[in-house]
Amino acid sequence: REESQVQIVWRNCIFYMESSNLMTCPDQNMNEQVLPVEVSTRNSDGYFSTGPSRGSMFQPGEKVGEYEILELVGEGGFARIYKARSADGVIVALKFPMIDLIGDIATYERFLREFKVGQKLNHPAFTRMIALCDSPYGPYLVQEFVEGVSLRSRYTDKQPLPLGETLNIADQIADALAHIHAREVVHRDLKPENIVIGPGERIHILDLGNALFERARRVTWRIFTDAIGTPDYVSPEQIQGKRGDSRTDIYALGIMLYEMLTGSVPFSADNPFAAMNLRMTSTPVSPRKLNSSVPEGLAAIVMKCIRRDPDERYERADQLLHDLKNYEELDLSQFIFPPEKTIRAHITDRQIYVLGAIIGAAFIVVAVVIILAVYWIQHH
Repeated sequence: REESQVQIVWRNCIFYMESSNLMTCPDQNMNEQVLPVEVSTRNSDGYFSTGPSRGSMFQPGEKVGEYEILELVGEGGFARIYKARSADGVIVALKFPMIDLIGDIATYERFLREFKVGQKLNHPAFTRMIALCDSPYGPYLVQEFVEGVSLRSRYTDKQPLPLGETLNIADQIADALAHIHAREVVHRDLKPENIVIGPGERIHILDLGNALFERARRVTWRIFTDAIGTPDYVSPEQIQGKRGDSRTDIYALGIMLYEMLTGSVPFSADNPFAAMNLRMTSTPVSPRKLNSSVPEGLAAIVMKCIRRDPDERYERADQLLHDLKNYEELDLSQFIFPPEKTIRAHITDRQIYVLGAIIGAAFIVVAVVIILAVYWIQHH
């Protein structure tokens, strides 16, 4: 992607302006931190090549600042995660933006926000943020490295997890959500891939890249699915373009609970857009319909978590945690809700007619222009 010198200077200026409030990269001087990315040039094939290209990834043994790259451990739409070793032998995780996002201002703000959010958290379920650094290849986060396997890897052949394991995982996630919500932080992208189960069955919640302070300003992202969460776990209000709040995270946890108890998500379709439409127009069956061994109280909790209307869900994660720990003693009469209302696109019949008229007029104009052009060519 072509990057202008203005973008380069602006990105480095932001880094300097924020550096007084951030931990700086160990053993890096200021010249290293602001080494500019070369302006992209058009090569002999006519394509833009961004200068100093690293190919698809760093190779094991390469050095970035004081860190030695050991291996690539994960990647997503925005970033790659590397396992690395610091100069004093500490194993850490380095998070870099994807190559095509280097120099993008919104990407820098995303990394900065993730770092600031991580610094506010003090809970065993969240990895410790060590530093936010800059390099010729964009900003990168230095984080505590967590050993373990993703929750996604626990699902085999679409079979439900054992009840005890499900409750242990759900309790820990709810406790972690109570911690961040108390600090006015919303994760907004909870999914099994972002839950790592470590030694002692302790869970760790990864990827705060979509997390928001509840009153923070928006940052516009270029990739649709990552901007609003992951289709299987995204909430109805996110689909509508709203920011989401604590109830958005509770919805995602409810979807994961449903999946752990039944082996499938409640809204499944052939493509992401169809799946998102289902959660706006249909109500899933109770998990007990798919797995009769699910306790009634636990099924009621799940169905409350995934109500379409946020006002009908749990308001706070600590309320959800209380019910999860006491699901056998719940008064189920408190979990009876009216039929859900279908959420449809906010477009009136008049707007449809006007849009149709505009499209029709446009076709007529194009047809007239073509006819006149043909006439002119024939006579001149």
